[in-house]
Amino acid sequence: MSVEVGRRVFVGSVAAGLPLLAGGSATLAFAQRQTGATRVQDPVFDQLLSDMKRAVRSLSQAGSGEHTRRLASSLRVLAAWGASKQIDSRVKETLRDVVRREGRDALLRRNLDAAMFKAEAREFGFDGTSAVPLPVPAPVDFATRQRIVDDLLANGVTARWQAVAATLDDAARALDRVASARSAGVTLVAQVDPSVCRMIQQEMSNLNIQMVFWCAPWFYWVPEPCGMATSAYLGVAAVGWWYGC
Repeated sequence: MSVEVGRRVFVGSVAAGLPLLAGGSATLAFAQRQTGATRVQDPVFDQLLSDMKRAVRSLSQAGSGEHTRRLASSLRVLAAWGASKQIDSRVKETLRDVVRREGRDALLRRNLDAAMFKAEAREFGFDGTSAVPLPVPAPVDFATRQRIVDDLLANGVTARWQAVAATLDDAARALDRVASARSAGVTLVAQVDPSVCRMIQQEMSNLNIQMVFWCAPWFYWVPEPCGMATSAYLGVAAVGWWYGC
């Protein structure tokens, strides 16, 4: 399989919304790792993030239903952890505070630093040796940003994490079918299910914009918010690449 960046999942994710949001003047570095602030301690979250990192590193090297299900399982546990910590309420409150301080338009036009994104991605196996190329940040349309921000302000994040897990389960089954056919020496006429790719691209859109916010210096009450969001984004991107979206 070719490893060129121009796979359809990355083209689709450009249209849906990637981590670099054009139009704003401020660039958000991955602040939690730059400020030297005391890290919040939470052993459950630490284990979850460790599991997510392992799954994403595996996906950076090989596409399989097993690796995909591991990431989906971690995201479901993350959602349960978030519910136990009232994460949705705190996320909504944090973003509303940002809107009050800086204005809604400033929130929507936030940027991620591409170099810092690459540095973070190296922690997840995207270090130049991965089989999957690192997705290239690109502009996202303003209407998509508005829709996703509205959802975050109204509902928080745990339902989205559950939705990502469900999409990954569907993708895992699709990857299993392809692998099973190949092992039997069968060439499928249509290996890619467009509905699976649409779901992957939709969740990448949400995760891209979530990553902009989680990597801002706002969520100090989460142990490693930027790593969490980056892990989910890269995992979904890798799954889409292996499936050929």
